[in-house]
Amino acid sequence: MRSGSLVELKRGDRRNLFLVHDGDGEVLLYLSLARRLPADMAVFGLEPRRVAGIPLAHSSIEEMAAFYLEAVRRKQPHGPYLLGGMCAGGVIAYEMAAQLEAAGESVALVLLLEASMPQALKRPGLTLDKRLARLRQAIAEHRGSQASWFDRLRTVTVVSARKAGGALRWEITERSARWWTIARFHLMRARLHRGREWPRFLPELSARQIYATAHQRYAPRPVALASVVLVRAQSGEGDDVPYREVYRDESFGWSALVPKLKVIDVEGGHSSMLEERFVDSLANALRPFLDSCG
Repeated sequence: MRSGSLVELKRGDRRNLFLVHDGDGEVLLYLSLARRLPADMAVFGLEPRRVAGIPLAHSSIEEMAAFYLEAVRRKQPHGPYLLGGMCAGGVIAYEMAAQLEAAGESVALVLLLEASMPQALKRPGLTLDKRLARLRQAIAEHRGSQASWFDRLRTVTVVSARKAGGALRWEITERSARWWTIARFHLMRARLHRGREWPRFLPELSARQIYATAHQRYAPRPVALASVVLVRAQSGEGDDVPYREVYRDESFGWSALVPKLKVIDVEGGHSSMLEERFVDSLANALRPFLDSCG
């Protein structure tokens, strides 16, 4: 059931948990988790504001948080509030909590599901490691051939040169794409300010592109919240790699803002932690924190 930005994921009669959409603007990824939470707890997803041609119609994390809080406070006028979200949703939930705290409201719990602070430093050499792994694989494929050592050496040299050229082309393409995204982001902000739709002759920005650009510009402030819980995934591959393998700081930057940050580890990867095969681990890990807010 939908009411503006709110999507009812589970009914309850005593407490409300509000979960903010992920970087793609989705809230249904929380369904499996919602079904496993305490019976008295209603769970709501917060969807992004959308206008024609703009799937996430805000240009800053602060604006997103303020907009979602309007929907939250229509449903629950006063605290204590329970907030959270996966990745992007966790960051927005944190800003919502900061705004509620500034307004004198009580926030009992903020759940950061694999969410990183914008200023968190990534582990060095991640891109280089991936390129070297691909090069080693290409070399290994030619080691077992019956060609002479000279032919194998020549093949490896050619493969290495191609990989280097590919890396350079990739870097140029990536920088051009980032510039193009930022240019359209500034245009989007101007169109929203004037109440105008996205021009049809230009490619639309995705929700992920809009959020990622806003995330880079966000400077979260310290808060004195009762309980902030960072949930870290343990294992995954590709796009599902957990953030503990991506960031230098095992708190993904949050310990600098939240001295009493609580950190828990659950089964699954960055996104698969919410899937049926792993979600029981997540629900069981969250239950003590949710019960303490009863």
